[in-house]
Amino acid sequence: MQVRFASFPFPFKTRFEHAAASRDRAENVIVVAEDGAGRIGLGEGCPRDYVTGETVQSALGALARWRDEGADAIDDLASLEAWMRAHAADIDRNPSAFAALELALLDVLARRAGLSLEQFLEIPVTAAEICTSAVYGTRSTAKLLAQMALYTLNGMGGDAKLKLTGDPRIDGARARALAGLGRVRLDANNLWPTATDACRGLEGTSRHAWAVEEPLKPRDWPGLAEVGTRTGLALVLDESATHTRDLDALVPGPRYVVNVRVSKLGGLKRTLAMIEAARTRSYGVIVGAQVGETSILARAGIAAARAAGASLIGFEAAFGTRLLARDATVPTLRFGRGGRVDLSGLGALGSGLAPTREVDSGCVTEPRPAR
Repeated sequence: MQVRFASFPFPFKTRFEHAAASRDRAENVIVVAEDGAGRIGLGEGCPRDYVTGETVQSALGALARWRDEGADAIDDLASLEAWMRAHAADIDRNPSAFAALELALLDVLARRAGLSLEQFLEIPVTAAEICTSAVYGTRSTAKLLAQMALYTLNGMGGDAKLKLTGDPRIDGARARALAGLGRVRLDANNLWPTATDACRGLEGTSRHAWAVEEPLKPRDWPGLAEVGTRTGLALVLDESATHTRDLDALVPGPRYVVNVRVSKLGGLKRTLAMIEAARTRSYGVIVGAQVGETSILARAGIAAARAAGASLIGFEAAFGTRLLARDATVPTLRFGRGGRVDLSGLGALGSGLAPTREVDSGCVTEPRPAR
């Protein structure tokens, strides 16, 4: 297996901001894997230092190290799973890097087997449509109102995620306006230092929403439980749920929902394990996304959403060229009318995606170090 990789900082059409970061271009690592028969698979990870402690450079370094340690010798699902077990701690430290490698390898292996990604991983595919939620950042109220108008005209008013600014007056007014259109969940991006601060900051806002995501620093289990109990909101776990063992630490009482992101969790196999752990506990599942994902991660998110089945209560991926100036694949996956994700252009094998010329030529094989 030849493994090539690079980063492609595709520019955004508009800047996106929330409490933890502001960006106007993608931050990613993309892997192209090719077997001896010329089958090509694609993988992507989005390193985030405030989520997993990774940077683009550290992810590229991990990919180079793993290639030199024999990852390019993986040639079936059994050897991939054995490699994952042997490198579990390293994957924990570099989950987005491994997500890129794993997705590319799974894509090739599924194509070799003559199967789609879902068939290869035994994920049921139903006729149910997958629809993207409206997601609102923290930019000016005028821009939020313009977004509301666009989403509503596109038939996407029924399910919204609102990034919080930390100003109760602004956040309350925005949540109230969105609640007039449909269900609202709040995303605090680890905004408050204590449960008392969070409850105070959510006054006037919580009555317009059903859930809040990551109001405190990650894994503040007692504090999260206090916020859930005092506000009555469901708690969406994102940075606090990067491994299935995190779910074992939760304080009983509030309603919990797990936001699964393939890049954050270290690939699709680990994401499927997290979904199963959530479903076993009767937790809801949201398939989230890193801002600026290309269609490679969106396609993995589709597989995750299908695996979640009836537990799926939100899907935040497949913005594609609605946000990116250009994508990494043909076709590009993005939502259409009503938020429905159009999958009609996908090929039948593997992910069904092909790299653009820019990505295919830009991913390179660096020379191995002398031994």
